Amino acid sequence: MSQGIPILIPLPVDSIMLRRRRTGLMAEGMWLEGTLADCPGEPLTEAQISWKNALPSALREVCNRVTTAGGGIWLVGGSVREAMLENPWKDLDLATTMTPDEVEALFPRSIPTGAQYGTITVRIADTDIEFEVTTLRSEGSYGDGRRPREVTFGQSLSEDLSRRDFTINAMAIDLARNLLHDPYHGQSDLQNKRLSAVGDAAERLGEDGLRVLRAYRFMDQERRGFWEPDEHLASALKTCGEMLEKVSQERIWSEFNRILGGQRAPEVLERMRIDGVLSRILPGWDAELESQHELSTSVEDVVVCRLTLLSSDIPAARWRVIDHDMRILTIPNHTRKRVLKLHGIIGHLPHDLVSCRRYRICIDEDVNAHLDIESALNRKTADAARILIKKTPKPKGGIVPIVDGHQLSNVSDLPSGRRLGRLKEWLFRLQIDQDLSTDTEVLAWLGIIDWQTSNPEDWPEVSWP
Repeated sequence: MSQGIPILIPLPVDSIMLRRRRTGLMAEGMWLEGTLADCPGEPLTEAQISWKNALPSALREVCNRVTTAGGGIWLVGGSVREAMLENPWKDLDLATTMTPDEVEALFPRSIPTGAQYGTITVRIADTDIEFEVTTLRSEGSYGDGRRPREVTFGQSLSEDLSRRDFTINAMAIDLARNLLHDPYHGQSDLQNKRLSAVGDAAERLGEDGLRVLRAYRFMDQERRGFWEPDEHLASALKTCGEMLEKVSQERIWSEFNRILGGQRAPEVLERMRIDGVLSRILPGWDAELESQHELSTSVEDVVVCRLTLLSSDIPAARWRVIDHDMRILTIPNHTRKRVLKLHGIIGHLPHDLVSCRRYRICIDEDVNAHLDIESALNRKTADAARILIKKTPKPKGGIVPIVDGHQLSNVSDLPSGRRLGRLKEWLFRLQIDQDLSTDTEVLAWLGIIDWQTSNPEDWPEVSWP
C-alpha cells in the first residue's frame, strides 16, 4: 500500500504554547528577546531589575508569546513611571510591533477594546489580570484636536514614543534585555519633579485637546508633591485652552473628575484658574479657592465636596444654573443631585436639639459631607454644630413616619390625595420636633392643629433648612 501524504492540522495557540513550555522554550523565569528597538537603551539599575522581577508571571507569558511569534514588545505608560520611582506597579500596558489582528489571533480570549486605534485587551488563562497591548503607531496629523485623522500602525518604537504627550510617559522598558528606552529624558524630569512635553509643547497639546487637562492632572503627583510644568509647557497651556472646545464633554469630565479627586487638587485648581482653563469647564463657578485647601473629607465625598465649594458663591436661588452646567459636563446624576442638595444648604447648620433631629433626618447620608464643606468655609461654626449633633439623641420615633397614609385616612376620613399627603408630612414634622415615639402621641395632635379648614400649602414641611 502506498504511503499517503501526511496532513498537518494547525494546533490552537494555547496548545502551541503548552508544547513550547514542555520543551523548555518558556522555562520558568525566562524572558524571551523579541525585536530590538530602534532607539538607544540604557541598562536598568539593580533596583529597577528588582522591580521588574516582582512583576506577575502572567506578564512574562504575554511577552513571550509575542516574541515567540516574531514580534517586539515593550512595557510602556504609567508602570514605567512607577518603575523609575520604585513604586508598586499599577496597570500594565504594552506596545508591540504586531498588528491588532495578529495580537487577537495570538490571544484567543482577548477583547478588541480599541482595535481601530491598535489597542487589544489581552487575557490569558489562570489570571484575572488584563493587559492593554497596543500596536506601535505612526500617526498622521490630528485634524480636529480630538483624534488623529488616521492611525497608521508601524514598527518603530522611536516614532511611537515621539507621538506621546509628556516625557514621563515617553519611556519604554525591554523586559527581556533589561533596557530602558528614554529618548526624551523622562527619567530626568521625574527626578527633577518637572512636567515637560515631548518635543514642541503647543504642537503636542494641539494634537488632542484633552492633553491640556492631562497636563494639569500630572502636576498632581500626590505624596511626591505638586510638579510645575517647564516654561514651554506652561506657556502652551495658556494658549491651547481653547482646544478643550473640540473635546467631548464626557472625556473632559472623566479627566476633571480625576483632578478633583487628587491629593493636590487645590494647587491644580489654582493653576487652572490662573491659566483660564477652569472657567472654560465651569464658567461662573468663581468661588475663592482657600476653602479647597481647608477641605478634609472622605475619598467617597471629595469630588462632590470640591464641586460644591467651587459653586458656593452662586446664590441658592440660581441652582438651575449649577444644574445646567453639570448636565452639560455630563456629571453623573447621583453626583449632580448631591451637589445641588449640598449647595442649597450651605450656611444652614442646626442650632438646638429640635433642629438637630430634623437636620439628621433630612440630610441623611450627606451629613458628613455637609459638615466637611462647612468646616472648610467656617471651621468654628461647623465644629460647634458637630458637638451639638453628637450630643443629640436619636429620634424616639425613628427616622420614618410612625403614622402611615392608610392609618391616617381611616382616622381623618380624608381620601387619598394632596391634603392627606400634606397632613401626613405635618404629623411627621411634629413627630420629629416633639420627639414623639408612638402613633397615639402623633394622632393626638389632630385635635390640636388646624388641619380641617386651613390651606395645606401653608402647613409645615419636613425639610432642611
